[in-house]
Amino acid sequence: MNTLKAWAPLLAAMALFSLVSSNANAATVTDCGTDVCFTYDNSTRFGTANVVQNAIFFTPSNFKIRSRNSNGTRSRTATLNITIETINPEFSMSQFFLEEQGDYKLDGESTSVSADGMLAVTSGSKTCTNTVNPLFPSMPCRSSNLFSSPDLLVQGALSDWSASSFIDLADDPDWGSDTSVVMTLQNNLYASSFAFGEIALIQKKFAGVGIRVMPEVPVPAAVWLMGSALGVLGMIRRRRTK
Repeated sequence: MNTLKAWAPLLAAMALFSLVSSNANAATVTDCGTDVCFTYDNSTRFGTANVVQNAIFFTPSNFKIRSRNSNGTRSRTATLNITIETINPEFSMSQFFLEEQGDYKLDGESTSVSADGMLAVTSGSKTCTNTVNPLFPSMPCRSSNLFSSPDLLVQGALSDWSASSFIDLADDPDWGSDTSVVMTLQNNLYASSFAFGEIALIQKKFAGVGIRVMPEVPVPAAVWLMGSALGVLGMIRRRRTK
């Protein structure tokens, strides 16, 4: 009995460590589509994704920001990193298409809302020539694009907004395509009000990325892979619009 008591603190610490470790890993999930697997943290504001063929999409329910009365400008930011790997090493990813949607409401002359962000892809397997810093002649290949919604000006009624972005790995002559990447999706929402009785609200309801996957050496039988992700993403977008 005395021996058991002596070991009790250590056993409790081990149990706590096991609990913390399991909770720490619980947010990381992997979901595979037709040709690629996605690994990401589902505890962010993006929530849990759905994967269809070579497309991944999120339908967040609590990604929004509101400014009322004289709150001034308020913002909400979220960043999500997704590791994407091809299932078949003889296939590679070449293009990434982002589509985002949400809604907003303005009530007051001084109110305004906007949405912007960044789509970035960083290679997990290839290096490219680094022309920025000569001390590091090569770095992991990376491409990024900033995007933003058009002017959101409708007053009174709840209105839709959308934004999109596109990355083609072939734009970098050292890259072209890849079998393992980390895709970063950053989103920023802004809402402003400067007078009593006013309110501005903007929220994100959808974010989807379709990936073009193709054989390293294209063959006619696999040409359908090139457009499958685009078709799925368009189908999902049309369903949400309806």
